[in-house]
Amino acid sequence: MRSIVLSVVVCAAIAPAHAAEQVFGTSDAQGCYEAATYSPKIADEAACDAAIKRGKLSRVQLAATYSNRGIILANHGELDKAIEDQNTAIALDPDSARAHVNRGNVYYRYNRHNEAVAEYNQAITLSHGELAPAYFNRAKSHLALGETDAANRDFQQAATLAPEIYK
Repeated sequence: MRSIVLSVVVCAAIAPAHAAEQVFGTSDAQGCYEAATYSPKIADEAACDAAIKRGKLSRVQLAATYSNRGIILANHGELDKAIEDQNTAIALDPDSARAHVNRGNVYYRYNRHNEAVAEYNQAITLSHGELAPAYFNRAKSHLALGETDAANRDFQQAATLAPEIYK
């Protein structure tokens, strides 16, 4: 049976948008995705841990699972562990724009806004400019850095790409 990886963008109005990556084909990996997508503030990372330990995921699926666990860890305030998971995800799948968004989100929470902007830039490059949360989150980092013109451009681009979410 072939497993399919789908990327799903999940946005929160208060916290930076994150981008969980859905993994079909393994129940633990699916559970990890659902926890990261629907309840990252209250979920534990047990399903993610089980999927990683089981060792039956492709490289891309494993990267998505690490990235999803990183979302959960960040929402629990475990920022160092969250960065480690996003680093692992990117090492496994360097072309994952969503993992770069998620690592940028952790840097944002750490008030490391220049690093966050660099991650969002990478996500925008990897997604060929089509990942609205990268623009939205980069705008928030630009605001934190006092760069209002750049922030306004990014907010506008996010609204253009996903008007149903960002208007």
